[in-house]
Amino acid sequence: MGKTEPEPNHALRLRIAEAGVSYDALAHTIRQIAHENGDDRQRANKASVAHWVAGTHPQPRTAEYLLEALARRLGRPLTLADIGLTSDTDRIFDHEGMPTDPVTALAHLGRADVDRRTLISSAGYSIGALLLPLRQPREHAERSQRVRARSATVGAGDVQAVRDMTLAFNAADERLGGGHARTAVVEYLASDVTTFLEGRFANDDTRKAMFGAAAQLAYLAGWKAHDLGLAGLAQQYYLRSFQLASESDPYAHAGYALRILAHQAMDLGRHEHCVDLADEALARTKGRVDTSVESLFWLTAARANAASGAPRPAHAALSRAEQLINRARSEQGPSWAALGGPAEARLAHQAGKTLQALGDLRAAEEQHARAARCWDPRTHPRVYALSLADLAETQCQQGHVEQACKTWNDALDGMAGIRSARTRDAVLSLRKHLNSYRRRGVAAVRRLDARAARMLSTWPTA
Repeated sequence: MGKTEPEPNHALRLRIAEAGVSYDALAHTIRQIAHENGDDRQRANKASVAHWVAGTHPQPRTAEYLLEALARRLGRPLTLADIGLTSDTDRIFDHEGMPTDPVTALAHLGRADVDRRTLISSAGYSIGALLLPLRQPREHAERSQRVRARSATVGAGDVQAVRDMTLAFNAADERLGGGHARTAVVEYLASDVTTFLEGRFANDDTRKAMFGAAAQLAYLAGWKAHDLGLAGLAQQYYLRSFQLASESDPYAHAGYALRILAHQAMDLGRHEHCVDLADEALARTKGRVDTSVESLFWLTAARANAASGAPRPAHAALSRAEQLINRARSEQGPSWAALGGPAEARLAHQAGKTLQALGDLRAAEEQHARAARCWDPRTHPRVYALSLADLAETQCQQGHVEQACKTWNDALDGMAGIRSARTRDAVLSLRKHLNSYRRRGVAAVRRLDARAARMLSTWPTA
């Protein structure tokens, strides 16, 4: 009996026609989305798209990229069923089908993450998903009563236990990178923490505190996925962090989750909603936090405007952030704002990124150098090394090649043993920036490039 020919995928053909995009342009967008998600092996082309329309099923990861590519072109979310790809891709994590309740959604996400049969790491980063938190009203709606899974009452000690575990996981993350103990974080979040969230609480303050603690840990889970280059997965944890924070504090803490969504988008070069996210985060936060914490939100606004080509509001927001830092008192800020490090270090880092986007390389160099000085390489080797890599990049862009090579060598010293896609990307960027100087035969460049190549050849992929 001959092999049965696949049935043409009429749904996919209709969506492509509706988007008004050529097969070649669609394939280009798929490759771009794959790159955003840390996948540089994607080879989709117009022939690939033609095969899929004819009925051949793409690989699961490629199906996710195809789905997001069409969603971006159409300007609305799509499901796999909308493009006729449900039969062979049921094990792909469906972020469009996530439960609306934050606790159920968190448990669903965590179980899918640790289930090796579910291809959640292939979930694509979604531009449309950034609109979800922007559409949620700031006013806190009381969570509906749920079936309680615990008979014991959740108290302040349980809240502190979650906070202590988050601090321990975060300290290990700073030393060893996002690839270290990521599964342990997710397992704890999806089991112990969701059990607490389903429990009976001593009082409403304790309930809010537990949801806030869970939001911090979900944020860390997202950060670890972000550090490994799993952009779509990281986005899902950040969205869950936003949902949980909204139950605890729908203003400042929820605004902090909006802030990281904006920064992730900027890191990926997706600027469509960054200014909106930054503005909404600021609106939720003003007057509700101390000056040093408020400065973080102004920094997000500065970088978002710079990335979007709006220099005047970018400079104004950056100036406001600096004023707030100078006025800041030494009082302890909220725990959810403390995980990212001291305000001065974050000011310098984001100011450097902002000034770099604005083309002020000399000022950006000063800020990146300031950021590096803020970190102890023994306790924070990753962020210290990445700060040095940023500094070296601005030095190289100004033509200070010998100085940049020295700085990059110092950065490479701090990257050994760290499981992080961001450090790997920094080394790849190093080689790209040195390409023209390598061809000129500069000795320091040749030595540094050879060292970087050796590191890349032996580094485990995240």
